[in-house]
Amino acid sequence: MCCHETMTLDLPAEVIEALAHYRRLRDRNGWDWGDEVMPDIFRWARFSLIGPFFEALEQTGGDSAAAVRQLIGDQVPAGIVVVGVSESGVLAARCGPARPVIAGHRRQIDVIVDSALDREITLAVAGQDVTIAPRAAAIVVTDVENILVVRFGGVQLDVTDAVRPCTAAELRLSASQCARWSVTDSTGGAWFPDDVLKKWDIHHRPFFHAGTVTLGVPVDDLRVVCTRGMEFDRTEIEVRPEPGQTVPVDCEPHRLIDPAAGGWYGGDLHVHQNYSGDLVCHPRDAARMQVGEGLHLMNLVAGNFHGAHVYDREMLESFAGVDLPWSSSDAVARMGVEYRNNLLGHVHGLGVTAPPKKYFSGFEGTEHADDWPPNKAACEELRSLSATVGYAHPSHSAFPPDWSTDQFFGYPRSVEARELVADAALGVVDSVDVLSPLMHEGAIFLYHRLLSCGIRLAATAGTDVFLSFSHGPVVASNPPGWARVYAHLGDEQLSVAAFQTAIRAGRTIVTNGPWLTFAVNGHGPGDVLDLGSGDRLTMTATVTGPGVKELTIVGPDGVLAAGESGELTFESTVDKPGWYAAIARGPKHLDVLDSSVLAHTSPIYVDIAGRRVARLADASWCLDFLDTLQAFATEHGHFAPETRDERLGELVAVLDDARTYYRTVAETANQ
Repeated sequence: MCCHETMTLDLPAEVIEALAHYRRLRDRNGWDWGDEVMPDIFRWARFSLIGPFFEALEQTGGDSAAAVRQLIGDQVPAGIVVVGVSESGVLAARCGPARPVIAGHRRQIDVIVDSALDREITLAVAGQDVTIAPRAAAIVVTDVENILVVRFGGVQLDVTDAVRPCTAAELRLSASQCARWSVTDSTGGAWFPDDVLKKWDIHHRPFFHAGTVTLGVPVDDLRVVCTRGMEFDRTEIEVRPEPGQTVPVDCEPHRLIDPAAGGWYGGDLHVHQNYSGDLVCHPRDAARMQVGEGLHLMNLVAGNFHGAHVYDREMLESFAGVDLPWSSSDAVARMGVEYRNNLLGHVHGLGVTAPPKKYFSGFEGTEHADDWPPNKAACEELRSLSATVGYAHPSHSAFPPDWSTDQFFGYPRSVEARELVADAALGVVDSVDVLSPLMHEGAIFLYHRLLSCGIRLAATAGTDVFLSFSHGPVVASNPPGWARVYAHLGDEQLSVAAFQTAIRAGRTIVTNGPWLTFAVNGHGPGDVLDLGSGDRLTMTATVTGPGVKELTIVGPDGVLAAGESGELTFESTVDKPGWYAAIARGPKHLDVLDSSVLAHTSPIYVDIAGRRVARLADASWCLDFLDTLQAFATEHGHFAPETRDERLGELVAVLDDARTYYRTVAETANQ
């Protein structure tokens, strides 16, 4: 794989103009290109502690001033200046360790203004006017060469110790293949070469992708980290250059696993190239990230956010049905679609041969304000365009032990996969994203309910990363492929078509780090064993990789066997149809770009005399779910008064068809 540093992409004029338009929007509107009415906190994308700030915000119940104060505490972090305004209006500054800056250049500094006054005030921070609410705090991100100037009420405060000038040096980074690099100084400050996107992962670590590149750095203690995604180890190197010196840093990340050698290829089915944010992602940047992560397949999706604008629509219209220009024998990229409805759920399509007629529904203020047609129609259209269809980020929360859906239906306009339960029963969905940016355990719960009703769906992964975000929230600014669906292509060459075939056959596993294998009587995920009552089953699961604390074998009756890690075996006899899968879990780990460690196989199915698994409890739960969804849509759905009965009726008809399926499952379970 080359890294495309010097690659010239032959882009259509429509795509070139779209990228220029995005830059104009960003320069005019800031973080919120498309007037999406984002919360102000998202506009602080350049804030170096934006990730920890979001965590503090959750802990303080959304109180941004309290979150900022909690974040700073008694000791100011490096690169931060806290400007306090006392009750008498006096200015004072506290600084963290000074950031190194190359003499004659500017360096980002984060200024937190904390006001004790009981009235709204306006200050000038490095020439920017900043308005602070009574007894509130605000964040200002600015670039400083030597002195930070703050003015308030005719008083000027000069902050001189926010940065420390250093002599310049250079690092020349080199890897035989494109890699993910991170360069930080002694204060944790990030250094980047020119012409790369400056990004940070969920652990607040800076990164960029390159093969061979030179960057300017200060004469300081520096740490260089190099890796190539989850299949490779992280290599860390300490270096301190001399003034004016160019220091070569050569790195070849050690390969941990090689799934492709056994026919398993990793993909990310849900990646946004541009989606508002503080960056504009050129296709060349997306190519570098895919190749630098060793990601075999990347599905870049066109989709809207909160309004009518469909980001990267021009890319889809120009490249629908063909591999993107940087694709090769071991890295394939395509333009796909995310169809979005915030009442019924979102789906992604891989391999569309043409743009859909409709990208979204249910967004007020747009031409598609109604929650119509049902998602089933969107799935069918994507299928007609040759796409494999999967429900994205199924659940915001885990389900409680009593299987209650209270939280799942807690917010009318959200992103939960509510129509999934119907569409899966009606056969218009190929997969479910067990790994996504939302709650994995909630997705697993839904997935297992459907499997126990005889529905055969592949487990997939879609990270929903925003390549145009420098910082979070949470996993949003991670590199693509931080979680992956591995599809078993066997002897087939890597291609979108081969990947789709494997998904439809259920030959998949999903992981955000560990490598998990599973077999039943020697058969792998997606296989169907037609056995007789009393036949023997031997199940074996193995796992290697970071952070795994629990390995389980599961089926319709829950956990069948459990161990800590390594290898797990379970034997039994067949007495009824079933499905079986392996799961590896663990807590947060620095080598995994997620809040927990997880891998999950697609099932291996066991039929008896051609009969599929049918569990009464799960069918009953799905029927109750559909009743709740109908009441929920009736109360909260967006429907124009003149067509409400007809359009809501179409959704009810879909739910009725699904009810017929689950009633049949329940009847079969009782036989």
